[in-house]
Amino acid sequence: MSSYYRTSDNTLISLSGGRTSGFLLYKTLQEYGGQLPDHIKVIFANTGKELPETLDFVRDIETNWGVPVTWVEYGGRTPIEDSKNYDYKVNVVDYKTASRNGEPFSQLLSDVKGLPNPMSRYCSGQLKIRTMTRYLKSIGWEKGWNCFIGIRADEPRRAAKLHNKISEGQDCFCPLYLDKVTKEDVGNFWADNSFDLNLPNNNGTTDWGNCDLCFLKARNKRLSIIKERPDLAQWWIEVEEKKKDQFDRNGWKYSQMKVIASSQSSLFDYGNESIPCFCGD
Repeated sequence: MSSYYRTSDNTLISLSGGRTSGFLLYKTLQEYGGQLPDHIKVIFANTGKELPETLDFVRDIETNWGVPVTWVEYGGRTPIEDSKNYDYKVNVVDYKTASRNGEPFSQLLSDVKGLPNPMSRYCSGQLKIRTMTRYLKSIGWEKGWNCFIGIRADEPRRAAKLHNKISEGQDCFCPLYLDKVTKEDVGNFWADNSFDLNLPNNNGTTDWGNCDLCFLKARNKRLSIIKERPDLAQWWIEVEEKKKDQFDRNGWKYSQMKVIASSQSSLFDYGNESIPCFCGD
C-alpha cells in the first residue's frame, strides 16, 4: 500500500456506527479524493439494539459525505436438507427500514440454545462479522478480502490480536493504529466537524455505543446507563427470563442490575473493566 488508507484489493470498511470507525472512513475517503473506488465497500451491520443516535450518525455520514453505506441485518437460518449445515439469510435495509427493537438479535437467539456470554461471544460473530461476510459473498466476493477495522494507536493490545491477522477469510488491517491516531485525535476531529455522534464522549470512549447494554461493557457502565434509561433493560431482562439463562454468568442478571441502578448506592462500587469486542467504536 502506498498509504495506510489505500488498497488495490477488495476491501471492506466495517462501520460500527462509532466515532473511531467513522474517522477511519473519513481518512479513507480523503485518500481517494472524497469518492471511494468500487472495490471498497462500507457496511454497517445493525443488531437492532443500537441506540437511535447511532443510526442517525450512520445516516448523517451517508448524507454529509456522499458515501454509500450498505446496511445489513442477520435474517435467520434454515436447515439444509440432509445436512448439519444451514442457509443463512441477510436482510439489506436502510435508515428507514432498519430494525430498532432488537429483531436481528432476537432472531439469532431463537436460532441457538444458550445466550452469548463473555466466554462465548457468538453474537458479534453472527450479527456482525458473518452477516457482512455473507453479504459480500452474495455480490461476488468469493475470495478473501481486506477488512479495515477502526482500532487506534492507543489500543495496542486489540491491534495485536487483529492487525495483519486472517479472520473469517478476511485479512484484517488497522490503518489508524499504523497511522498513530489516538482517541484524542478522533475526539478533536468530531469536535470540529459539522456533525457528530449525539452520544456522550467519555474520555474518548462512547459508553452508550453499539448494543446499548452489551454484557461486555463494564458493570458500572451498564448500571449508569440503566439508571438514566431504565427502559433499555427490559429487552435484556425478557431474554434472560425466556431463555432461563443469563448473559453474564459470573455476574448479575439484568433484572438485578435494574434494581441496583434504581437504588441510592454508588454505582462506582460495582465497577469492572469492559471487554473489547469486534464491534469497536
